[in-house]
Amino acid sequence: MKTPTRSRGTGVGRSDFDGDGVDDIAVTGDPFNTRLPVPASGVVSVRYSSAPKVDYLMGAMPGGGCVCFGMALVAGDFNGDRFDDLAIGDPDEPDPKNKTYAGGVWVIPGSGVGLKVDSAIHFNQDSPGVPDSPEELDRFGFSLAAGDINGDGRDDLAIGAWGESIGSKAEAGAVTVLFGGSTGLTTAGVQHLQQDQAAVPGAAEADDRFGFALAIGKVDNNRHQDLVISAWLENERDGLSGSGMVTLMWGSPSGVSSTGATSVTGAAIEPKDGTGTIAWYLGNVVAVGDVNGDGLGEVIVGAAAAQTPHINGGLIAAFTGRSGGLSSSAVQVITQRTAGVPDDPEAGDHFGGALAVGDVTGDGRADVLVGSPGEAIGSRVEAGSITLLKGSAAGLTGVGAQALDQNHSAVPDASENGDKFGSSIALLNLDRAGGLDAVVASPGEEVSGDLAGYPSGVVNPFYGATSGLVPQNKTWSGQSERTEIVWPQRYGLRIAGPQSGGLVF
Repeated sequence: MKTPTRSRGTGVGRSDFDGDGVDDIAVTGDPFNTRLPVPASGVVSVRYSSAPKVDYLMGAMPGGGCVCFGMALVAGDFNGDRFDDLAIGDPDEPDPKNKTYAGGVWVIPGSGVGLKVDSAIHFNQDSPGVPDSPEELDRFGFSLAAGDINGDGRDDLAIGAWGESIGSKAEAGAVTVLFGGSTGLTTAGVQHLQQDQAAVPGAAEADDRFGFALAIGKVDNNRHQDLVISAWLENERDGLSGSGMVTLMWGSPSGVSSTGATSVTGAAIEPKDGTGTIAWYLGNVVAVGDVNGDGLGEVIVGAAAAQTPHINGGLIAAFTGRSGGLSSSAVQVITQRTAGVPDDPEAGDHFGGALAVGDVTGDGRADVLVGSPGEAIGSRVEAGSITLLKGSAAGLTGVGAQALDQNHSAVPDASENGDKFGSSIALLNLDRAGGLDAVVASPGEEVSGDLAGYPSGVVNPFYGATSGLVPQNKTWSGQSERTEIVWPQRYGLRIAGPQSGGLVF
């Protein structure tokens, strides 16, 4: 069979499981009303662009645990066949040998007819070649990121385990990197990273949660993509000027390089502008994209719990791409107080709770879509909103920023208490035209037929255009995905893209 050539718009396809040139949409929800021999630990539904069908993937929870299957959801071409594959994290999955709830990851290859479930492979810390061993609440698979670290043309997979103990230091955290090969991901050459290694900045401490969020992307100008790792609770008890840390490690032909890593803490980027902004818990989400078009990728970081000076107002930090790595002297801090950014910071907005980076406007520069799931719309609390920040030659800017919520005349539904519009977002290629398109979730949305307090959740598409995002009169809900086997609720907890993990709102 000849491998199909993808027809793409300005943005690169990111979840094209069937290889038709248009991205497919994989979404996590809570399983409800399942008719299965054992309780389900989560449901991922995959809606294809090429055929009117939906695949349902469910994890099993035979002995208890959390509903965590799909709490990380990424797409990447791990075998180089130009069909994207789907990686699903289940950070509370029980280990079959020692019965600890240590976590695992499932990888399902793509094909001309979509995902091949019968060819799924599984990794956990008991898999041959995977370092360490499964321990209670390691959270292996809580965060995932896909990208080509070693430059061989196949995507690799970084797996975060923020609950990993390093010696006696509980929840210090670790990251495992599996490399792509001709048959998919392999444990050959696997790398295990943690902060007590000489190559990794900082030191492993209890409760750092290193690996809480991950991203892979090209920061410098060689052919190897680079790895970004957040330690969300780094320095949480050490001062009043910020917390959290983000680390950049370079890619190389042999994988993650043992030299040249850099890091920046939340305290180091505190703006000295008298606004009272403090970057608490830097790194609830991270991403990479070239927002100024100079060939060097910026590292984009969310701090949804930042003080602006309102508690949990939220900010994002854009670290300028440079061959020397991250620097606190080369960063833009953007809040809803920044000139041009719509709205004003308020307590609980959680601006930066979700991030997606890619070229929406088709000008060759990456734009940044920011979710604010706690945003109040009028008197509606936690209704949620999204903000598109546009790239420019001078970097990320508030000029021309676009804000959308469910009270916008062209957006279906309406803003209601607890909708949490924007708590999960992705930039995908949905129409083969122009720049990337947005998929935005409202997992708290109740639709007709729902039981009160049990929201089905809704996902909305927005098409990219030179002016920004264009709402479409279209929604998919957990109710519309309902079958005789499962009713997905809180549909939209995660949407597959290049990276996944972080806070769940």
